[in-house]
Amino acid sequence: MVRRKSYLLAIICFLLALVVVSACAPNPRLQLISPNMVVLAEGETFVPPTPTPRPRIAGLSDEEILAGLPQNIVALIPGDAERGLDLTVPHNCIGCHVTDNSLVDVAPTWLEIADTAVGRAEQLGLAGPALYLYTSIINPNDYIVDGYTSDVMPETYSEDLSEQDLADLLTYLLSQRAE
Repeated sequence: MVRRKSYLLAIICFLLALVVVSACAPNPRLQLISPNMVVLAEGETFVPPTPTPRPRIAGLSDEEILAGLPQNIVALIPGDAERGLDLTVPHNCIGCHVTDNSLVDVAPTWLEIADTAVGRAEQLGLAGPALYLYTSIINPNDYIVDGYTSDVMPETYSEDLSEQDLADLLTYLLSQRAE
């Protein structure tokens, strides 16, 4: 009787797996989106899409990068990037932010964060990428990146980090850019 139940359970599991796998199979009747497979009406010509270039911090001047930051922080930049990296350990930044996209992250990645900050600052209408990073540290719920939730990052860094700490951390983050 036990053996019979085992066989029945195995068959049910197999059928369930078969249903799940078949549900994931692509529909052969759907048209794939590919420049080579675009259906054109008579007389139309296909114009392939052009990718939008990603903003790079390398194209900005120091004034553009630091625009909008409080002057007391600007006066301390460039800070010590190595010390900024060291600050990420006791403040648990690296527990959530990763610099390797192959890992699952809890918070937005820091891989090329300087370049990412340029685009986000532009989208938000901020004066510069350093202001975006600075505000994201001291007021972490002001700008929530799509796909992440608010109230995860501690809201105490404005009290926990000195102005020099913030300058060093910003210097480190601004050094994380595309080669």
